[in-house]
Amino acid sequence: MRRKLGDRRVRPRYDIVGDLWGTVQTRLRLPLHDVGPGGALLECRVPLEAESVHRLVFDCDGAEAATQVRVRHVRPTQSLRGERVYLIGVEFLSHHPALAAQIQRWMATGTIEAAPSEA
Repeated sequence: MRRKLGDRRVRPRYDIVGDLWGTVQTRLRLPLHDVGPGGALLECRVPLEAESVHRLVFDCDGAEAATQVRVRHVRPTQSLRGERVYLIGVEFLSHHPALAAQIQRWMATGTIEAAPSEA
């Protein structure tokens, strides 16, 4: 394989023809607007794709409780600071026992004390 003039690579480079699938993992803190046993309404700066599946991690009294969610709807809006954000409705696909107990506490008190992180 011939190298181009000015190419400083030690090893040869191969071009990919066609699609090459990969994954990206990130962690975001998302404000939680509403929650119930079946799902939640989250605020995010990024519009997640409808029907996509994600993993959310909730802080339940200092312990992390992970669950799989499916995005059901995405609605653009503005935050209190005037930034463009999206309200994202998610359906819980699985329940961690600690999360189910936390949701019951939130529903009983009428307050949400923590925000989930998407991982």
